Amino acid sequence: MWKEGIILKKRKTKEDLQKQLDEIVEVSMSAVIGYEKYLKDEINYRDLARIMTNLRGYLPMGATGSKK
Repeated sequence: MWKEGIILKKRKTKEDLQKQLDEIVEVSMSAVIGYEKYLKDEINYRDLARIMTNLRGYLPMGATGSKK
């Protein structure tokens, strides 16, 4: 029974990592599409900044350039 608990915990961790990966891919695609729209003058710089700020929120700590 103890071993089953470890297996379930590992399985849950893999599911969590997959969910995080799916989220960052979705947000990254949104950023790419937003940037393309910005280059085509379909959105303004404020909209692009909002999209990029959202993307930065999904990055792992330390990847944002923050010294915290």
